Amino acid sequence: MVGLTILVTVIALTAVLIVLFRRLASRLNAQDCSLEWLENFSTANYVPIHRLFNEQDFRFLATQPGYQPDIARQLRADRREIVAAYLQWLTRDFNQLLAIAKMMLVHSNEDRPGFGGALLWQQITFYYAVTSLRCRLALAPMGWTVPDIRKLIQPIESMLSQLQRPAAQTNDAA
Repeated sequence: MVGLTILVTVIALTAVLIVLFRRLASRLNAQDCSLEWLENFSTANYVPIHRLFNEQDFRFLATQPGYQPDIARQLRADRREIVAAYLQWLTRDFNQLLAIAKMMLVHSNEDRPGFGGALLWQQITFYYAVTSLRCRLALAPMGWTVPDIRKLIQPIESMLSQLQRPAAQTNDAA
């Protein structure tokens, strides 16, 4: 009986992960998948996200006249919503970078063995990190700490630098 319960739990978790993976992968604006978008894209748009859970803000707030713990609680809740919005944008941008990488891989004159597998692995690890962050955001009111969001931006910067090299070579050849 215990074995059956474990099997059902594993199947249910696998189904949930597949649904989450497909949902994250579907966030893409296909019209923006162009070299022009790639040239204009910058992770600088995500710099403000680093400051959202800065403890200094909350310590400063606690020193202000009229401070009540409910104020900090509401501010944390508002900032969690902002991070959730950033995660949607970050996922959309990651998917666009991924789509551009796939188009470049398909249309490349140069054979790049292993690049497709590396893209798949990057996609899986990114989606896992997004899902993990969303879970930790949901558990934050119960005392869980919010992880360092820069860990999500680093894979995007890595993919961006990999994509900009071939794109620059394409522009130089033109």
